[in-house]
Amino acid sequence: MSHPQDNGGNRAGFPVLTVLGLMAGIFTVGSEELVVSPLLVRMATSFDTTVGVMALSVSVYGAATALGALVFAPLGDRVSRKLSLSAGMAVFVVGTVLCACATGTGLFFTGRALAGLAAGAFVPTAYAFVGDQIPYEHRAKAMGILVSSWSLSLVLGVPMGSFVGQWAGWRWTFGLLSLLGCLVLSAMLRAGGERRPGPEARTEPERETPGPSAGGWARSAARALLTPRVPAYVLTTFLVMLGWYGMYTFLGTALEYRYGSASSLTGVMILLYGLGFASSSVTGRFADRLGKERVLSASLAALVPALVGVPLLIHWTAPLAVCLFGWGILQSLVVTLLSTLLSESSPHQRGTVLAFYSLATNLAVAVGAAALAPLFTAHGFLAVGWACAAITALAVGLSRWAASTATGGPEPVAVSRTRGGNEGKDT
Repeated sequence: MSHPQDNGGNRAGFPVLTVLGLMAGIFTVGSEELVVSPLLVRMATSFDTTVGVMALSVSVYGAATALGALVFAPLGDRVSRKLSLSAGMAVFVVGTVLCACATGTGLFFTGRALAGLAAGAFVPTAYAFVGDQIPYEHRAKAMGILVSSWSLSLVLGVPMGSFVGQWAGWRWTFGLLSLLGCLVLSAMLRAGGERRPGPEARTEPERETPGPSAGGWARSAARALLTPRVPAYVLTTFLVMLGWYGMYTFLGTALEYRYGSASSLTGVMILLYGLGFASSSVTGRFADRLGKERVLSASLAALVPALVGVPLLIHWTAPLAVCLFGWGILQSLVVTLLSTLLSESSPHQRGTVLAFYSLATNLAVAVGAAALAPLFTAHGFLAVGWACAAITALAVGLSRWAASTATGGPEPVAVSRTRGGNEGKDT
């Protein structure tokens, strides 16, 4: 079946320009979320305050993103993905400009809050766009491109932001991100996918699960959250991200204390972590063969010693580099598997389910930075590592319980039907 051309650069049913625009948007949002870590010391000096106070800007961003995901992202299930994406990126640009021009912590935190609200609307909507606007035969390709955007933000965005902040000042980092946001906004305004497709537009057999409830947003959200295995994986996501961001928030500061503010090794070490994170396109293939739930539990278990190893090895450059690279590999695989498992749980409410995923992620950002800042100040980076490892250990047990409930559940049936129903078809 042929697919018409659209203003999203559609090639044989795959909207190239639209997907690249979504990729650039997630790259921009991800870079702004993560780039604060190596800039904390410089921003604290600029505003004449402490690293602990500036770390609260991470909490502000995370709380705002969680709120944005919960309130604004589900609107895409009811109204328009394009509207949610465009409005989200426009507000993101405004917030980022405020950060770049801030003369005090109050204005800076306000900008972070606006950017966080926008990110909460944009990211889950982008994932949901892939689920309901991209033809089935191209969907895995498109989702892989979007997931790789987070890898690029770590491999390119954060190190580049660190280098720019070191040589030109941290304000230039936010200025460049705002310019990139403007380019993404232009792409979103030209994107296709004005409306969600009806059942007749679907190209793959899917489980008949209820769509957005006619009784209102709250009932629809509750129905999505109570989908089998969704609560367990959302809570697992919260614990995993709490351990991740608790460590990552203070990684840049710990590295700068170790190597000095004039050294480029801080950016290099974060780059190595990002390169490990970029491996998800390869490791995800093995997860499909071995079983996503099984690989998720094993990867989470391996994360526990990695989180302790990073602060233990902070004074030995070569072993630290290996540990950071390994941490990136494991973390990217866990993030990819959790988002994939949740996206498959309810095809008719992908936007809402993934909004809860984003909510859990960004609540962890908010709680982790705020709760662990006093621990970092009083006891150092090693204490943060032990705390984050303990939190991740809880996620191991929860993920194993969730995997046990999947036996004989809906996911294997859906996979079987999908494969069987599409063999030999060219849609």
